Amino acid sequence: MADIATGVAPDVAPDEPTDVPTDIATPVVSPFNRKMKVWPALGLTLIENFITVDEEKAMIAAFELPDDAPPKKRLSKHFGYHFDYTTFGASETTLTPVPEYIQTLLHRLPIQMNLPDQFTVQYYPPGAGIPPHVDTHSMFEEALYSLSYGSAVPMMFKKAGKNEARKLRLPKRSLGGEATGGETAAGEAAAGDAVKEDEEEEEGKNNPVIEVLLPPRSLLVMMGASRYGYVHGIRSRKTDVIRRRTVPRTGRYSITMRTVRRGDEIRCDCYYPGVCDARVREEEAERQREKERTDNGE
Repeated sequence: MADIATGVAPDVAPDEPTDVPTDIATPVVSPFNRKMKVWPALGLTLIENFITVDEEKAMIAAFELPDDAPPKKRLSKHFGYHFDYTTFGASETTLTPVPEYIQTLLHRLPIQMNLPDQFTVQYYPPGAGIPPHVDTHSMFEEALYSLSYGSAVPMMFKKAGKNEARKLRLPKRSLGGEATGGETAAGEAAAGDAVKEDEEEEEGKNNPVIEVLLPPRSLLVMMGASRYGYVHGIRSRKTDVIRRRTVPRTGRYSITMRTVRRGDEIRCDCYYPGVCDARVREEEAERQREKERTDNGE
């Protein structure tokens, strides 16, 4: 994993598990940047006031929401290589020029290696959420950026368990290939059946939810465990309790920034095989080989 403060990758596995501190939900303030909060065990970093108020206003205006009829569902725009909702990677052919307001952000990102080339800009009306999910491992580089502006909102993180592993193994998508079934969940979230209630409850006890408040104009950087081994999402609700006050949500915007992998670069050897799309593909390939051996009487 690259060092957020320096952007330099140390000589260790990118997502190697570390000893988890007693309270993984409590961040530490970076000694290099007082606006930066770090959750070391999660590989999670939050940089407050990453953009200015004036930049925020300009970016909201650039989305060009209709004045007469505010949308009731979230809206998405893609720049650079478009996000592909069938492969959960990036399109090979559909490309939209990246606007200047996004280009100006790139030199500020804390890691300057492998800068993003795929951008999804989204508007969330009050009350809208994001289903819990793990972004595709193999199709993008490790660093996953999310810039939040407009309304503040808490994002939840929970260690992925058996339920998420089952969802990923439903016949709905393949690594770098065509989807094999219908997709009903919004965005990058995987759809699927639920585990039994008692099993789900037990998972909840073992994997408590961690909430991270995303203030307006903040940049979230997911790497390591938070990128590969934890689901993240936003609850659908009209209000949030922030600093012991009930605060109504207003419209929120986000820019998700990813770096696309192509060809032989599509890979993953993380420590979270249960929710790793590359491991799922390997399992599918092995099942196919076993079927062929059985069919051939071997």
